[in-house]
Amino acid sequence: MLEHLEASVATLAAYLQIGFEVASIVVVAAGGIAFIAMLLSRSANATARARRVLARFLVIALELQLAADIIATATDPSLHELGKLAAIALIRTFLNYFLIAEIKAEERENRGA
Repeated sequence: MLEHLEASVATLAAYLQIGFEVASIVVVAAGGIAFIAMLLSRSANATARARRVLARFLVIALELQLAADIIATATDPSLHELGKLAAIALIRTFLNYFLIAEIKAEERENRGA
């Protein structure tokens, strides 16, 4: 009985992980499309606005990827997997931090201009 429940949870986790990974890909693709559309609009500050929009999409995608990694590690919590998760979480946290900092800096810059 317990093995069956464990297998069901592992299967559900695998589907959830794939769902988060697919959602991440969709978010990055949507961000890329929005980025290109903004660049083609040729409006004032199009490049800066497009970069901010793309950065926001990337922040969301990084968070979805981290969620997928957490789910994967939850089903296989070996020391090796936990170490990988810690490294990935650290890298993605730094990427998120700098993307958000860049977004805020550009928003401040645009308000002042």
